[in-house]
Amino acid sequence: MVSGALVVGEHDIEVADVGVTGERIAALAAPGTLRGTRIVEASPGAVLVPGGIDTHTHIAWPIAEGVRSLDDFASATRAAAVSGTTTVIDFVPASGGSLLAAARERMAEAAPSVIDYTFHPVIARITPDRLREIPALVDEGLASFKIYTTYDDRLDDGEIRAVMTTVAEVGGLAGFHAENHAILEHARSAVLSGSAAAIDRFPRSRPGSAESAAIGLVTHFARELGAPVYVYHVSGGEALAAIEAAGESGVLVQAETCTHYLVLDDSVYRRPDGWKYVITPPVRDAAAQDRLWDALRAGVLGSVASDHCAYGLEHKLPGAADFTVLPPGAPGLDARIPLLWDHAVTRGRLGLRGFVEVSATGPARTFGMYPRKGVIRVGADADLVLWNPGREWTWPAFEAGWGSDYEPYEGMTGAGLPELTISRGRVVARDGRFTGAKGAGRFVPQRIDVRQWPGRQAARGAGRHPSA
Repeated sequence: MVSGALVVGEHDIEVADVGVTGERIAALAAPGTLRGTRIVEASPGAVLVPGGIDTHTHIAWPIAEGVRSLDDFASATRAAAVSGTTTVIDFVPASGGSLLAAARERMAEAAPSVIDYTFHPVIARITPDRLREIPALVDEGLASFKIYTTYDDRLDDGEIRAVMTTVAEVGGLAGFHAENHAILEHARSAVLSGSAAAIDRFPRSRPGSAESAAIGLVTHFARELGAPVYVYHVSGGEALAAIEAAGESGVLVQAETCTHYLVLDDSVYRRPDGWKYVITPPVRDAAAQDRLWDALRAGVLGSVASDHCAYGLEHKLPGAADFTVLPPGAPGLDARIPLLWDHAVTRGRLGLRGFVEVSATGPARTFGMYPRKGVIRVGADADLVLWNPGREWTWPAFEAGWGSDYEPYEGMTGAGLPELTISRGRVVARDGRFTGAKGAGRFVPQRIDVRQWPGRQAARGAGRHPSA
C-alpha cells in the first residue's frame, strides 16, 4: 500500500491511499483508512502517478551487420525502471525471412527484462507470405507495426497502401517513420552541392516538408481505407499541420513526439558535440518546440517517447564531422520521464493531468493496453511511480554503466525525480537505485481499440499550477 501521496487517479487528483494485492491495484481510499502488511508512507508533497510507457525504444538494436547497440534488455529496462518507466514498446527488426519467427526470437531476447514490454514489428518488404503473417502477428498481441517511407527499407506508395489495408482488416495499427524520400534526397544533394557535410548543415538536409508530405500520403490512405494510422517522432510545425488537417477531415490518427524535440532546439548542431544530435527527423528550431508543447496541450499529440538507441562513442565519433556517415539516433530511455516531468510539471506547461496523459494513459489507450496499463484505478496493473517534485538534479541523475557511454542531455538541470517505482506490485527501484529482479518483466499483448483512443481534449490538465 502507498499511503498519503497526492494520487493522480483516472478521474480525480487527491491525497489518497492506494492498496495493492498481488500484481493489481485493489483499492483507492481516503488517507489512513486502508490496512496492509507493507505500507509505503509518502513523503510530504509526494505525487503518485501511473508508471510511464515509452512507445518507442530500440534496445539491443542491430546498428550494422554484426554490430549492436551497447545495451541489452536487462540493462536498458533497469535504467527505465529507475527513472519511472514501467513498460517499453520496442521493435522487431525487419527480417528477410519470417517476421513471425523474428518476433518470437525478439520476445525470447527480451525475457531478461525487469519491467513489462511489447513490440512493433517492422515491415520492410512486401511478399504474399509477409501479408499472410500479419493476422498471426496481431493474434499474438503484436498489433502495431512500423513502416518506413525513407531509407533502404522503405516501402513504395502501393506497398504502403497494401500493408495498411491488410493491417486494418485484422484490427491492427500501421505506424510510420514519415519522411518523403524524394524530398530528402533532393535536399541532401542541395546541401552537399554547396558545402561539406558539416553537422550544422544537417537540419537543412531533412526539411519539415519531407515529414508533412509523407504524413499527407499515409493519412490520405487512412482516410480512403477507413483505417487508423500512427506517426512516430513528430518533430515540428509542418508535420503537426499535416496531422491536424488529417484529424479535422475525420482520419483516425495518433502521433508521438520525443524528449529531444521538446527540450532541445537546433542550436545544438552548432555545438562542438553537435554529432550527438544527428537524429532523424532533426531537432528543429525553438518555434517548432513551442508548437509541439501546444500540440500536447491540445491533444493533437498523444505521447512522448524517447526513440532510444544506446549508441556509443565507437559508433558516433568516426562520423563526428560528417552527417552523411553518422548513424542517426541517440540514447535517452532513462532521461525521458525526468525531463518530461521537469519541463511539463515543474515549469507548468502541462500540469499533472497532462503529464500523466502523455507519459502513460495516452500510450496505453493508443496501443491497446488500457485499462490494464496507464491508469491508477482498481483492477489495473499496480504500475506506480512516487515522485518527489522538489528534488533537484543535474543530468545524469542516476547510476551509470547501463548502456551508452555518452549523454545527450549532460549538464541539464531540473527538479523532480522518482522516489519509488513499482512494477506489477513489486518495488523495482528506490531513490535512484534498482531493486528489482532480472526477468520479472512480462510481454503485454496489444489489442487495438480505436474507441479507447485519447481524444482531442486529452490535455485537459494543461494548467500552470503543478497540481492541476
